[in-house]
Amino acid sequence: MMKKILLILSAMLCIFFGSKTAFAEQPEDIDFGQESVADAVPDSAREILDEHGVTPENSGVLNFSFADFLSGVWELICEQSAKPIRLFCSLFGVIILCALCENLSQSGQLKGVFPAVGVLGCAGIAAAEVSGLLSETLSALSASANFTLVFIPVFTGISAVLGHVSTASAVNSLVLAATQLFSQLAVNFLAPLSGAILGLSAAGAAHPQLKLDKLGEAVKKFIVWGLTLIMTVFMSVLSAQTLVAASSDNTAIKAAKFMVSQGVPIVGGTISDAVNTLSGGISMLKSSVGAYGVIAAAAIVLPAVVRISLYRLSLFCAQSVSEMFGQKALTTLFKSCCSVLTIILAVTVCFLLLGTLAVLLMLAVTGAV
Repeated sequence: MMKKILLILSAMLCIFFGSKTAFAEQPEDIDFGQESVADAVPDSAREILDEHGVTPENSGVLNFSFADFLSGVWELICEQSAKPIRLFCSLFGVIILCALCENLSQSGQLKGVFPAVGVLGCAGIAAAEVSGLLSETLSALSASANFTLVFIPVFTGISAVLGHVSTASAVNSLVLAATQLFSQLAVNFLAPLSGAILGLSAAGAAHPQLKLDKLGEAVKKFIVWGLTLIMTVFMSVLSAQTLVAASSDNTAIKAAKFMVSQGVPIVGGTISDAVNTLSGGISMLKSSVGAYGVIAAAAIVLPAVVRISLYRLSLFCAQSVSEMFGQKALTTLFKSCCSVLTIILAVTVCFLLLGTLAVLLMLAVTGAV
């Protein structure tokens, strides 16, 4: 604790003796890493932020409203809806064709052929779309991970300048470790797992005797429960460490201010007041950079979330239509495809919540300086 107090005390003195230079400079000349955070945002997400006037400066974040968010989501839905609609139309045509051929068939042996052919055709169509969707999602997750590797150190560094050294260290290490864990899991396991589920589901739908229709649902439940467990453990550890570290940091900050105010002759109170004034401005910067990071992460990942949701809705509609026409094999296949998209969506949402919850928690526990 004494080492931490001395460290904060040294930082306060440095802030005081550098305050004249800081206030003499123009605000745009003072960079705490905002430029590097803005440069880490991909071009597609930066266009969205620039369109709504969102910048690392506090005024830019305040210009963003909930109505802008809803408007942006609606624009994404309109932009991304063409391919899912085309997918549904293709699957709908195969469903109608299979139903007509099955009704026109007089032979019992031929009746089993049409569902198998329809399953293979729909599996090929769905696999091509899911493969492209998965590739785009992995690219979005990779961009989000790269942004997190730049944003979190900058954000925690600003918090450390304000004296929250232990809290910044805990958040920085945990979030970066969890980001690397999720990115490695997504890259190394998500694509092979999705392909394996689609292949086995298509085989089980074409040959019901294999009894593979429940595989996709079982794997989906396992993955969702696993992600829930990981996120629960992550948030529990992060919350516990952050709250304990924040209490320790606040105590050290108050002790350092008391030592400066009472221990430095004549100018002790002036130094304390100057540090409070300057730290208030840095605290506003910390909040604005944190809010910018949350919005930028959403702008990176949200298009992938909307895209996955639209594809899942398209496959769900195809599942309902095939069930309406009595095509059990196709219904089983579409249900498995929905399970695959649910897995991809769960991984993507967890990736988005990873840094967002950490930033919001840190803003909450380190708000008072």
